[in-house]
Amino acid sequence: MAEQYESLGEKTKLVDISLRYTAGDIEKAKAMASGQLQDITVIKAKFINGTKDESGLFLAFFNNIEDYISNITSATVTNGTLFEKIRIFEDWKSLYNQLKNISDEEESAELSEFNDRLMSLFIEQDIFPHVNEKDIDRITVLVSEALNAILGPPKIQCQVEIGATSSLALDLAGIEIETPGTAHDDTDSSLKVPVEAAVEDERVAKIENEADYVVEGKAIVAPVKGKYINDISVGEKIKVLLTGNDVISEKVLNALNAFDESGGRYPVTGRVKAKIPMDKSGYIVYTLVAKGILAKIIEEENVKILIDKPVEEGVEVAKVDNKLLFILAFVVGLIIVSGIILLSIL
Repeated sequence: MAEQYESLGEKTKLVDISLRYTAGDIEKAKAMASGQLQDITVIKAKFINGTKDESGLFLAFFNNIEDYISNITSATVTNGTLFEKIRIFEDWKSLYNQLKNISDEEESAELSEFNDRLMSLFIEQDIFPHVNEKDIDRITVLVSEALNAILGPPKIQCQVEIGATSSLALDLAGIEIETPGTAHDDTDSSLKVPVEAAVEDERVAKIENEADYVVEGKAIVAPVKGKYINDISVGEKIKVLLTGNDVISEKVLNALNAFDESGGRYPVTGRVKAKIPMDKSGYIVYTLVAKGILAKIIEEENVKILIDKPVEEGVEVAKVDNKLLFILAFVVGLIIVSGIILLSIL
């Protein structure tokens, strides 16, 4: 079975990454991984001011399915070289690499402020319909207005081009992708779930790095006949429900025939590989559900969970039952034979 998972190779990893950007939709994730789904429109723009003492380049990545801006990356210099040398019709990856290699004189904080203001102006302009329609003329007008609002005067001259890509390609290029609700998160870190601290623990990283794949899992709670998670030891077998919609989880469930007729999932058996205490309470439990594949279970309380009954117990009971039946059959047979013999004598 290990060979089956290994044969998925790089394609499976790409699908797993794509699931982050397709709301867990496995079919869309497969399409994105194969290059058939491109959810990002790239606005490439270079600009220069009237005195030619400042020029720049930016890439704005628009998610054209959810209508939000995934990322804006920019660079400026205090001369006209960027506008004069950059070829805006180049592939966005080439331009992105050039952006990262530019030794500009601007402070990173200033560039961050520029990116934030540009993003805010695009939202105020409601540029999204024009981006979705690939209306290059209208987009150029709006980009020019936004740049003049940020950098002018003197008047800003710009050149704009459009490209297409996917969130997966951005992720693989190392571009940080912002999604609605994640940008500028000012939430007090003290209010965050304590699991986050445990996830960063070196022990977690070590365990996950040693596995071929780590999938989401959930322990089956059994208040009456279960065993407290505090008392569970490494090596014990517990019942695990694989909750993820990733390819690996589906492969494991199919291999173990753990789907019912309606497509629902049955729990599978997992052998406890590691149990790591979290900062305040509870554990992160890793169970081996297939060779090289760990199910990650997070339990924040000392709940009772369902233990997998050893197969040997069932086998032993079956042997005892069969032996008893044999003895009873033998005794009954003996009585019948004795009765026949007795009747024949009389």
